[in-house]
Amino acid sequence: MSEANIVDITPFLAKHQLPLKYQYLSEQYFVPLAHDILESKKTNTPIFVAINGCQGSGKTTLADFLVTWFSKNTPLNSVALSIDDFYLAKQARTELAKDVHPLFTTRGVPGTHDVALMNSTITNLLAGEVNVPLPRFNKHEDDCVPASDWLTNEKPVDIVILEGWCVGSEPQPLFSLSEPLNELEQQFDKEGVWRRCVNSCLANEYKAVFNLIDYTVMLKAPSFSDVFTWRQEQEQKLIAKKGEGSGTMTNAQLVYFISHFERITRENLNTLSAKANALIELDSNRDISGMHLTSDDTLQPIIFTDLDGTLLDHADYNTNNISELLQQLQNAYIPVVFNTSKTFCEVIELKNDLNIQQPFIVENGAAVFIPEDYFELKPIGCKKVGAYWCYAMAKPLSSLLKDLNTLKADYKAHYKLFSDLSSEQISELTGLSDAQARRAQTRDYSDPLYWYGNDELLTAFVNDVEALGYDIKIGGRFIHIAKNTDKSAAQQWLVKQFTHHFRKPLTVIALGDSDNDKQMLEHANIAIIIANPASKKPVKLSHNKARYSQSPAPQGWIEEITSLPCISSILSISEEQTSHG
Repeated sequence: MSEANIVDITPFLAKHQLPLKYQYLSEQYFVPLAHDILESKKTNTPIFVAINGCQGSGKTTLADFLVTWFSKNTPLNSVALSIDDFYLAKQARTELAKDVHPLFTTRGVPGTHDVALMNSTITNLLAGEVNVPLPRFNKHEDDCVPASDWLTNEKPVDIVILEGWCVGSEPQPLFSLSEPLNELEQQFDKEGVWRRCVNSCLANEYKAVFNLIDYTVMLKAPSFSDVFTWRQEQEQKLIAKKGEGSGTMTNAQLVYFISHFERITRENLNTLSAKANALIELDSNRDISGMHLTSDDTLQPIIFTDLDGTLLDHADYNTNNISELLQQLQNAYIPVVFNTSKTFCEVIELKNDLNIQQPFIVENGAAVFIPEDYFELKPIGCKKVGAYWCYAMAKPLSSLLKDLNTLKADYKAHYKLFSDLSSEQISELTGLSDAQARRAQTRDYSDPLYWYGNDELLTAFVNDVEALGYDIKIGGRFIHIAKNTDKSAAQQWLVKQFTHHFRKPLTVIALGDSDNDKQMLEHANIAIIIANPASKKPVKLSHNKARYSQSPAPQGWIEEITSLPCISSILSISEEQTSHG
């Protein structure tokens, strides 16, 4: 857990009279829950979070904890509402009981709330409005607090939380309402008028509100009998404190009261638990026995991609065709890491052109660069380079040049280092402009060479260079020389950093077009080889299965990435959220 997530919740514990074990619960369950809510908030629009839980499950405390955590750890403004604060006034409920059914005398079930007020309040908050009145209900007086005493939000709200025992509940099929469920329904609703009316409310006006929910948390009790036991314990504590008759209930009165909520509670335990984004399971003592986040069922994809001939067309390096998809991936929190032979200066220029902020790997794995605010903490071993953290995996360029000078002089007549080529030669070989060529020649760790000798001499050169401890990769145009590092090693180091950043397991996707990308592709969960007619040595994997594109870059890249289920499913959800916003 990073330092940013460790919050002193002593005042919070005192406010709610909670035991110290709540500190452990918050670190074990509630902080990861808060992170998952934030990861679900894919756009700049507010997110609507529902917390469902039976009486005594701790939903109000959890809602307050989340508001506290968000305020301490993020710049986001959040507000917690209770569905109880939207109860109809006492007079309105009296008329409802008289006109519709006597069981509506007991507040709590759908039909006893001011849903129009609830809808307008939440809709206005989600629209970013300020000074929205936040209703309150006085349970001791069993009536609404005067509107003049309601609080308002002073600034736009980013996270709206609504908690309540029936929040997010869905209507039941009509055939399931035909028979009474308990003694209350048998005695006072034998014809089913009350329960059908409650169900109709869920199917109509309440549904209009619940359809706005983006993320649902459920605090699930083991069974309805446990719910009754918990409520009974609460009554016994009240009796011990106030004595019988002081707003307390006998067991018979308690059975009558809680029977109003049995039908919907049982339905939620059976159905809502399977649909919640976060399911927090409670044992009979109301302790958390486990938590399941549906996001954990979806692996987090991370894309590592070569550039020339893979993401970009070798001929013109045009980014127009790829720009929109890269923006969509970034907005959906799918990292796209450039893993390239290009230099730091070249990649910075490309990233600025594409308007993306992601880590990247330069000079064939020589160094990894991470935007300084990308992770919560600086990765160990990094040094600051401008606005980036740099993890160098290779020695400086001077070490390679010194070793090349120890080889036979005959070789020098058959190759030129990239840094020694003229701008005209670079433009002819690569299509780069003069400015692009200068950026490509600004190298810190490596210097690719262009070989124009015969293949027999190349074999001898390769053998002599490998004897010095270097690895050689034949790229699309150039020969790349590296010692103790390659694209794969840098990729694996960065994957380790991502494992601390994402809670869910990772799916590493790698795309390349040449032998220079082979090891990067070998160490990916999904390896994709982009068709490249210009490659001198097409890549063939030894230990990993690969997908092969039908089209060259960039169309082949687009087609392969968008056809992956782990990508397309996330992009479709992101588009739905943007549309919702």
